[in-house]
Amino acid sequence: MIYLQLLQVFFLIGCFSFGGGLAGMELIRQRVVDQQGWLTTPEFSDVVSISEMTPGPLGINIASFVGVRVAGVPGSVIATLAYVLPSVVLVMVMAVVYYKYRSLKGVQGVLKGLRPAIAAMILASAVKMTCNALWGGVNVVDLPHTNLIALFVMALMLVLLHFKKLGPVQAILGSGVLGAVLYAMLA
Repeated sequence: MIYLQLLQVFFLIGCFSFGGGLAGMELIRQRVVDQQGWLTTPEFSDVVSISEMTPGPLGINIASFVGVRVAGVPGSVIATLAYVLPSVVLVMVMAVVYYKYRSLKGVQGVLKGLRPAIAAMILASAVKMTCNALWGGVNVVDLPHTNLIALFVMALMLVLLHFKKLGPVQAILGSGVLGAVLYAMLA
């Protein structure tokens, strides 16, 4: 039964995760944490962190991690395949349509209209991840109880990513090392 649930949940996520892993992360979190209860919010944040560090697309990595957590290796295979199947079919169909009709103004309008929605989905996910890192969740924002270590690491990485053009791998590894040292010393 759990295999069928994984197939259904990740197939639907795959159908509606437009814009890639970051854009679809909130949908994945809602289904996996809120609706199914397969992970807690902190566990989901950990899975996202690990998925960012491992090679491959974020959404596929999350599906693989959730699948293995819920139903072992077979669950991982089912969740991953269910997640990518809609994209494979849609990309094949869209490629044919795009190359045939790409010069039409209507097609260009659709693409331009999707951009703000994708940006909003990424921003919503970023806000929830930030609130979870700093306060333990969106519903518990309490400025006096802000996790100052997480705030420092986040601010430092934002500065390094923007001004020093630090790569994502270096930022992730640096954050992990810095977090381990700071939490060991101060927490």
